[in-house]
Amino acid sequence: MATHEKISELLDANPDILRLLVDSETLSDARSRMFGYLNECEDKVRRADCPLHLLEKKNTRDCITVFKSIISESNEHKTKHSCLDTLWKLAAEHWRRQEWPEVTDAFLVEMKHLFKGVIGLSGIYSKSGICKREVPAFMHLEGREAAVVRSELLNVKADQYAGFIRKNGYRSGLDDEVVRRRQEHRQRILQALGATEQDWANYRWQFKHRFRDAGKIGEIIELTAEEKACIDAAMAQGIPCEITPFYLSLMDPDSKEDRHRHDRSLRAQVIPNRIYLDKMLEARLLPKEELDFMHEMDTSPTDFVTRRYSQIAIVKPYLWCPQICIYCQRNWELAEDSCGKADPAIHNLAEAYEWFRANPGISEVLITGGDPLAVSTDKLASILQTLTDMKHIKRIRIGTRTLVTAPMRFDEELLAILRTYHRPPEQTITLVTHVQHPYEISQEMADAMRNIKSLGIDVYNQQVFTMQNCRKFETCFLRESLKGIGISPYYLFNLKGKEETADFKVPVARLLQEQKEEARLMPGLVRTDKPVFNVPTLGKNELNAWQDHEIIMILNDGSRIYEFYPWEKYMAPVNTYVYKDTPIYDFLRRLEALGEHPDDYKTIWYYF
Repeated sequence: MATHEKISELLDANPDILRLLVDSETLSDARSRMFGYLNECEDKVRRADCPLHLLEKKNTRDCITVFKSIISESNEHKTKHSCLDTLWKLAAEHWRRQEWPEVTDAFLVEMKHLFKGVIGLSGIYSKSGICKREVPAFMHLEGREAAVVRSELLNVKADQYAGFIRKNGYRSGLDDEVVRRRQEHRQRILQALGATEQDWANYRWQFKHRFRDAGKIGEIIELTAEEKACIDAAMAQGIPCEITPFYLSLMDPDSKEDRHRHDRSLRAQVIPNRIYLDKMLEARLLPKEELDFMHEMDTSPTDFVTRRYSQIAIVKPYLWCPQICIYCQRNWELAEDSCGKADPAIHNLAEAYEWFRANPGISEVLITGGDPLAVSTDKLASILQTLTDMKHIKRIRIGTRTLVTAPMRFDEELLAILRTYHRPPEQTITLVTHVQHPYEISQEMADAMRNIKSLGIDVYNQQVFTMQNCRKFETCFLRESLKGIGISPYYLFNLKGKEETADFKVPVARLLQEQKEEARLMPGLVRTDKPVFNVPTLGKNELNAWQDHEIIMILNDGSRIYEFYPWEKYMAPVNTYVYKDTPIYDFLRRLEALGEHPDDYKTIWYYF
């Protein structure tokens, strides 16, 4: 419910808008007046005598564009909502109506920033937007003198990165203390399982002895009451919750307050939360095809093949993972290894291979699943042999998380297979992994990477941007840590909009802010990942490009509604995709609960 404090802040933010809304007799009248006002604002900011700083002018024009978009009739029709109607009623009735249960503070704060933004009062650069004293000193200098002053300013930026690492206590799994503690932790797990170091080094043993039971897990790491209850509920309902002994050894034995946990991301990755459990149980009542959020069935020309792009396609030879990520896009499709459904019948894979033979335009294949490195080395060799026999296939990617969950999978036998089929320039093997947090990095991962790189094989990382890795410079620290062991950042995914992943969701604006204000401070060889939004059916949409998405509405709960345009834009009249984001205001409150200061993120409102 909206508070009177936030209503007052909104209406005081721009008296001109308040006046025109109050003077409007109908919604249509309010719309006409608002468009007229926004056109006037745009005319003023484009005049040569406008005193605003050039960057404030640009932000003002962006705000005007967004405001026009969210009050347009076409977007109201598209979203079945009118934020202008809400604003009009607030302006006309706020003084006599005490309660507004249909409106939230998240909506009011979002609109307050737009109210101020359209008149150049964003507060990003200065209170007035004119920026005289705020202009960096080097802008008034030349030559060596300018360079020295600018260098000092850049030192401040570099210190900002280091300062956030210290403040939030970001740690890599390669820290000496962490390595030592994990070695001790491993001994406790081995003792609990009655196993040896030789067992530990065997990936098959790791897969076979996955932890499922809260009681057994609780003997190794301290669980919160909520974690224990969710694991118990998952087990009782048959919802997958499995952790390899190795991955469990990466978690801290003690259970600290959430904001102080180094392993917060690791636990969230595999221990179900309440929202996830409820939604997964509801999903069981639905037909299987309705669980296919990415509409892979619509892009599958034959079983176990997915194609969304012109020269690359996916093959899924094994529909099982040693442990399932809570937000996995294919959790509806994955099967238990022991039930016989994870391993496609030979004739089904033969049909998939025949499809690749019949499509010589495919030059690259992504082998995924499930985790394809969960299969035996012999079967992997058979898959690679079949694909490399097709001379039009030049590149093979293997998507695997075993570098994180069981890095001992990269034994001499597997390395020999990779060496055999990686034969540049004719055909190459590339690994694509999924490291979510620097605390997931381990000494064993670094050792495996050393062996993989010795084969000349490139390894890339796909990160999903979530509530567990989105604090200031947290993803930058991951990029730098990965680069140190030879893994190149590749994609930074906005989390898919599946209902069961609500606990992980981060606004699109935060991802864009991270790219501009944090990643941009890193050297170019470190910040190599692209921020993308994966559009169901259509594929990846680059978030840095304004022409590929726009805000079309703001709902009463503060959610931004985005319309995403497909990569085929300018090539074919393909449908767009409408997406409801998580409210920025709510996100900032969650960050605050983790010990973050909202002022450190104050520019987030102006990333569209």
